[in-house]
Amino acid sequence: MRLPQIDKGSSQLKGQVAVVTGGGRGIGRAIALALAAAGACVAVLARSRSELLETVGMIEQTRGLAQAFAMDVTDASAVCTTMAAIERLLGPVDLLVNNAATLGPIGPFCETGVGEWWHAIDVNLRGPVLCTRAVFPAMISRHRGRILNIASSPMPIAHFSAYTTSKTALIRFTETVAAESKPHGVSMFAVGPGTVRTAMSEYSLNSPEGQKWLPWFRRIFDEGLDVPVGRPAQLVLELASGRADALSGRFLTVADDLDALLRQVKQIEENNLYSLRVRTVDASSTNSSLALIRAEGERVPSFELRVERRFAAPRDEVSHLWIDPEHVKKWFVHAAPVHWKHEPTIDPRSGGHFTWSVVSDDNERNLFEFHGTYRKVESAEELAFSWEWQTLPIEGVEGPGSTLTSIAFLKDGDSTRVVLTQTGLPSEAAQHAHEKGWKRCFDGIEQLLLCETVTAKW
Repeated sequence: MRLPQIDKGSSQLKGQVAVVTGGGRGIGRAIALALAAAGACVAVLARSRSELLETVGMIEQTRGLAQAFAMDVTDASAVCTTMAAIERLLGPVDLLVNNAATLGPIGPFCETGVGEWWHAIDVNLRGPVLCTRAVFPAMISRHRGRILNIASSPMPIAHFSAYTTSKTALIRFTETVAAESKPHGVSMFAVGPGTVRTAMSEYSLNSPEGQKWLPWFRRIFDEGLDVPVGRPAQLVLELASGRADALSGRFLTVADDLDALLRQVKQIEENNLYSLRVRTVDASSTNSSLALIRAEGERVPSFELRVERRFAAPRDEVSHLWIDPEHVKKWFVHAAPVHWKHEPTIDPRSGGHFTWSVVSDDNERNLFEFHGTYRKVESAEELAFSWEWQTLPIEGVEGPGSTLTSIAFLKDGDSTRVVLTQTGLPSEAAQHAHEKGWKRCFDGIEQLLLCETVTAKW
């Protein structure tokens, strides 16, 4: 089994707990091995205990951390019990990969037994729903977590109705729940792994049903259009790192260039790309009006701001102030009527998290918690992170919010020009409040640089 080459020194997922269903063989096994090699502690789930133990043994041979849990994803009680055991034994779940699946019957729908057909829906859709529901509330409460649903092409494939129906529904499930979870710092993706030579694909190739009803399937392998098992594992690693969280809710495949997509996030959002949509030629006024209403419901109001300041200090000193908790404690509350409730926690690496929690000076019940995930951390050059909150002390701004923030540290002679850009603000009031707040923070940083010598530690 050929897996992605991983720099163990980076350990990008070190300390995270990952759950992989269907991890006893095939794509699931490759994903479990890759996650463990990247530093995660992996809970491997499948029905076959012997296959589970083989996967765990392979991980342990490379000094990775893993534990086997035999479970049927369609058993609601077993799912709840197993997920509770994982949290108790390994810790809170940071990543769930819903990979367990079955092909279902191959052949004309009219000749298919409904029970067999529905069993595929049960495994491929209800299974991910049950597993997601078991870990989702805790992820929401912690304001972090990622769920990856291994899907397939949503194109209709004759004589394969149960499988394509279940996987298409899984994509829509991903899109819908991702929209709900975005304000809470939890990301979800539907992942297209490509055609990989596994036990499932071998059945489609060599079974009498497959040879009769899917004769074209063999050409994929004959013409070298299949992909190695390491490709979907690598895509899972990239999504698990957090660097593509801006694409949460999208259907991404092994053929996609994540770097290119991340440069076009705005276009993808405006045109609802990489998602399920029905195209129509009907331009009636009724349908057009309905489309506008739906589009309005899907559109998230978005305001942007840009704040700049020049500091008489080198870039490494200025940038260090943003990732060192002791310095953050000083400048973030500068000239603000708040004090720290909990000391700031900061993990300044791609995929790392931070939490800043303050309370009002005049009312201890007014708690304001800001948190997020680092998307990009480049030494003394740039930081990019999600900036999220549950409540804001701003009249007219209700509920949680999630934005994207980037900070560029630009060399300006012996000084540093800092450019902060924040996108996705929900209202003009939130935009003005954040602009005022960041300017106050910049004042605090300026004061701090005048009073202290900063030692950079990137």
